[in-house]
Amino acid sequence: MNKEQQKIFEDYLNGRGDQSTEKKFADLFRGEANELSLKRRMKKDWDSVSKDELNKDLTPILYRIHFLINSEKGKESGKNKLKKALNWYSRVAAVLLLPLLAISSVLFFFGKEQVAGPSVVEVTAPLGSRVKTRLPDGTVTWLNSGSALTYSIPFDERTINVRGEAFLDVKSDSLNPFTVRGNKTAVKVLGTRFNVEMWPDEEVVEVVLEEGRVQLIPDNYEQTFEMKPGELLLFNNNERKLIRKKVDPEPYSAWIDGKLMLRGENMTQMARELSRWFNVDVVVEDSILFDYTFRATFEDEKLEDVLRLLKMTSPIEYKIIDNQQDSKGNFSRKKVIIRHQ
Repeated sequence: MNKEQQKIFEDYLNGRGDQSTEKKFADLFRGEANELSLKRRMKKDWDSVSKDELNKDLTPILYRIHFLINSEKGKESGKNKLKKALNWYSRVAAVLLLPLLAISSVLFFFGKEQVAGPSVVEVTAPLGSRVKTRLPDGTVTWLNSGSALTYSIPFDERTINVRGEAFLDVKSDSLNPFTVRGNKTAVKVLGTRFNVEMWPDEEVVEVVLEEGRVQLIPDNYEQTFEMKPGELLLFNNNERKLIRKKVDPEPYSAWIDGKLMLRGENMTQMARELSRWFNVDVVVEDSILFDYTFRATFEDEKLEDVLRLLKMTSPIEYKIIDNQQDSKGNFSRKKVIIRHQ
């Protein structure tokens, strides 16, 4: 890219300029002439964030690109040109977003009918990572290891779907409530900070409110539940029962600062936490250990350090089995076997 093109690139990514800047930015992706220079720029961006990729701010350039695409949809004479541009957007934006935004996958659903309708964005936090992103309305979200969220562009309805654990700092808009959906439950908010766990393979939905006001709305249930700051709600989808507690919200969101906190979890829950946090398979072989509970805070410790410290406070032995390669060249996940001492 020449100096003028470089300035367009920088202005757009940093939110400077006007509609003409957006059009010029789109033009950079329209032909193969800029492919080599774009790749070089992407590599530069990747090198600049890779050391801190797990906690990098995810500003969704994706929804801006979708806006540019949708702004062209009425031009009948430019259909062929637009089709070529879509291919470029999907190829180049995916490469651009991965390093810049430190996410594992951004899915584009581009089809003949879909260009004229909403597009779906998915943000995921790979196992062993945590991801921060800013939604089109200004809401900031953090995703914990193994979690994902999806939303539609345009973002008029302010609704996201969550699979896993997320912390949200919701942009206040009294006329347009924000909705989080997942695991047969919805959480409606105006402006607030809260932590939510909506794992699709677990029975319980957990919401911890730090500030503001939220409403828990289970699917097919006759009641909704208002929350106050400093409260925790646990709703069991199978038993259709609710537990309400007063808690200190800080430990429940400590993971966004890279802290693994065990708050009295039993061995089964602790094994699940370690599995997600370190991207390993944890197997507890002795049922006698299932009733043991753990309280601890770990910050920046390696898996081996965490296991060693747990061993000092409970009667366990552990064995770590490194990744194994099969006959097809695929590697298994590292495994941890925990036994009674």
